[in-house]
Amino acid sequence: MLPVGQKQMLTLALLAGAMTIGTFVYIWAMPPAYLHRTRDGVAYFTPPVIDPVNGKPLNVDRLAQYYKGNVAAGVYAVQKSAIVKTAGH
Repeated sequence: MLPVGQKQMLTLALLAGAMTIGTFVYIWAMPPAYLHRTRDGVAYFTPPVIDPVNGKPLNVDRLAQYYKGNVAAGVYAVQKSAIVKTAGH
């Protein structure tokens, strides 16, 4: 027979385990909407797209940030301008 303190700790441990498993099952069965897409609207686990110019893969999340106006985030996702700026004039 277990002492009272051990029974209480066993009960708490079993309750915490059941709640954890229940939470995982709930999130797996009915995931919330915010787990489907990033804040920029790109679905999670979206594969990279191929740049038609050079054939290299582009990160879709950074590409979306770039076209939403966050140029700093998309610098590495989009090719730089082909126009060369010259000093002078």
